[in-house]
Amino acid sequence: MSPLLRKAARAGAKRRKLQTLILVLVTAGSMACALLAAQLLAGVNGPFDQAFARQHGSELTIHYDAARTSAAQAAATAHTSGVTDSAGPFPTVVLSGYTTTLNTPDLDLADFPLPAMHLVGRAEPGTTVDAVQLTAGHWPSAANQIVIAEGSSPLDGAPMGSTLTFPHSPGSPTLTIVGIADSVSQTADAWVLPQEISTLTPAGAKTGYEMLYRFTSADTASQIAADQKAVTTGLPSGVVTDTESWLTLQSARQSGGTAIIPPFLAAFGVLGVILSVIILASVINATIAASSRRIGILKALGCTPAQVVRMSALQAAIPCVVGVVLGTVVGTIGAVSLLGNTGEALDVGTPSLSTPIEVLVPIGALALVAATAMLAAGRAGRMSVLEALSAGRTPSAGRGRAVQRLLTRTPLPRSVSLGLAAPFTRPARALALTLAVVFGVIAATFAVGVASSLNQATADESDNKGGVLVFIDANKDGPPSAQDSAAAIKAIEAQPGTAAYAATVSFPMSVQGVGEDGTVTEFTGRGSWSYLPIVSGHWLTGPGQAVLPTHLMRVTGLHLGDSITVSEYGEDFPLTIVGEAFDTHQQGMEVLADADTFAAVQHTTPLGSISVQIKPGVDQGSYLSALNRALAPSSSVAVVGTSGGGKLKLIMGALSVMMTLVLVLVAALGVIGSVMLDTRERVHDIGVFKAVGMTPRQTTMMVLTSVLSLGLVAGAIGAPLGMALHAFVMPRMGDAVQANLPSDVLNVYHPVEVVSFALGGVAIALIGALGPAGWAGRLRTAAALRTE
Repeated sequence: MSPLLRKAARAGAKRRKLQTLILVLVTAGSMACALLAAQLLAGVNGPFDQAFARQHGSELTIHYDAARTSAAQAAATAHTSGVTDSAGPFPTVVLSGYTTTLNTPDLDLADFPLPAMHLVGRAEPGTTVDAVQLTAGHWPSAANQIVIAEGSSPLDGAPMGSTLTFPHSPGSPTLTIVGIADSVSQTADAWVLPQEISTLTPAGAKTGYEMLYRFTSADTASQIAADQKAVTTGLPSGVVTDTESWLTLQSARQSGGTAIIPPFLAAFGVLGVILSVIILASVINATIAASSRRIGILKALGCTPAQVVRMSALQAAIPCVVGVVLGTVVGTIGAVSLLGNTGEALDVGTPSLSTPIEVLVPIGALALVAATAMLAAGRAGRMSVLEALSAGRTPSAGRGRAVQRLLTRTPLPRSVSLGLAAPFTRPARALALTLAVVFGVIAATFAVGVASSLNQATADESDNKGGVLVFIDANKDGPPSAQDSAAAIKAIEAQPGTAAYAATVSFPMSVQGVGEDGTVTEFTGRGSWSYLPIVSGHWLTGPGQAVLPTHLMRVTGLHLGDSITVSEYGEDFPLTIVGEAFDTHQQGMEVLADADTFAAVQHTTPLGSISVQIKPGVDQGSYLSALNRALAPSSSVAVVGTSGGGKLKLIMGALSVMMTLVLVLVAALGVIGSVMLDTRERVHDIGVFKAVGMTPRQTTMMVLTSVLSLGLVAGAIGAPLGMALHAFVMPRMGDAVQANLPSDVLNVYHPVEVVSFALGGVAIALIGALGPAGWAGRLRTAAALRTE
């Protein structure tokens, strides 16, 4: 390209500052949206595998009894054939009966014993296997310091600086939480310095050694079993106290609730890409079209069509390249922040940025810009000199005239009828603007629907959904007894405000189709209460019945009405399947049954907590006070039940808001660009209208009407499509966690909401059109008539 044409392209971009700024912002917004969605999708696609590779996770963790083997013997197992990497031995001890200064709004944990804690002694987090990632604070550097495992510790979520007191350890030491760390291999609940394990071990308590291994072959359960046999061969009998395979952790993570995120992000990613393509094509085409008169002058001066095409494409590409660079920076910053939060919700640490995505997405955006600019510039190259010079001065014959004549016969004000007819003069541009708003409405409708479904799902599945939760705790130095449970139930039943209650306790049993590793959760309660949402069938109504999660029914091939047998102590219990439940506890592999079914087994395990549903109209505060007075003799405590979902719910909500705002803003930018360029292109017509008496308010109304009518159409199209996308994606999010979703999770849209979503198209159009409409209203007649 000649220096003259390059100079003309740069001058054209500088001369039309507003159009150039719009192109920069639209391209930057589209680029940031596409990059953000791609990075997040890559970051949560197989998060466990990514984190496992990043932390060089332990493929097999073995705990050895320190009374039966020495540290040297445990360390020697690392030299077994097939072991490629190892870490340890780390001294370990399991401590219980400790307390903490941590307080919550509803429960003082200083007086509440917490579950047993698996404590491991490590000098540093970065070992050759299981390189623990610190997410806050620092590693212990003194005897009175401890680091808590994120996601797996009983104290997960405890603020930094909280203290733990171990009354059964020598000297009743108090440790301060100085760090939070993530171990994808879940090798500990907490870490201290190695020498502190012996100091913290109570008299008579068992200690052990933890060894972490990686092997040449560890991709299947049979290979892991062979590896374990190899490293433990020659050790004393009974030396192994516990083992953990990475395959078990992988299975649990892949079937957990966090697996719903990828389908959600994929939907937003597709929306973002489509919206970006539509808006870029529309705005670039409109920008080049707005330069038609200048193109005609260049042609009149002797420029060939090919030169005009290259100049026009360069003029449009200059701001787009700036926008791609700016969007890459903004998208990368946003991705780093959201990947950190998403990784925390997934309990896999912070996923790293994908370098291929950082390179390929901007290259793809530049290729899209170049292709769009060349296609749009091709039209400019084909225009005759006379056609280009007259652009914006004389309206195209026949375009929208029939609609205008038809609307003049209606009682509508002239400014309104002209505005309604305006889209028909440039139908392609009107279609692009409408599609941009349609996808903005789709995004908003879909995001609100997903958030509502997630809220309903977590409320349905929450253990505390009854409103009140009772913790059973009579023995401060040990677990609660069966008598404590019975006393708590008696106190709950005696309260006049109690509508229903449900308590659960899980037992390892042999389950048909699962084997000896099966789990049965027994329910004790009063009142007809579907403790978990029922997808099909009904909830338990008596002994001999079972409700199964979707995942277990799929694995076993069982259906409603079939029988499933569970066994314990050699006794079989055939249960009739009466319901399918939405349940992701125990990875959806537990059998839910009435506790009375197993009366013959005489279970002695006490209940840990009881969820209580109070009667409508009963004051929750008064009920809690009365119940706590009744529970005082057994030292149990009643608190306000909290909704479920936790960090996952917060992250999904944040992602919904973030992605929706980005897409809606990009759609609004598209509207601003299209309307402003269209208004600039029609500036001479506007001047004529003002010269014959159109007021500034009428001019503003004309421009707004031309866009709001398209917004209304876009809303009417986008809202049903957003609902359809929700109906398509939600079942797949359910499939990701191996669960069919109940109807109240799928059917979350109400008529009033649907109408508001449809009107959202008008809102997006209004946001984009207010600026150009105000500019048109303020434009002086003389200036408009002189504008080229």
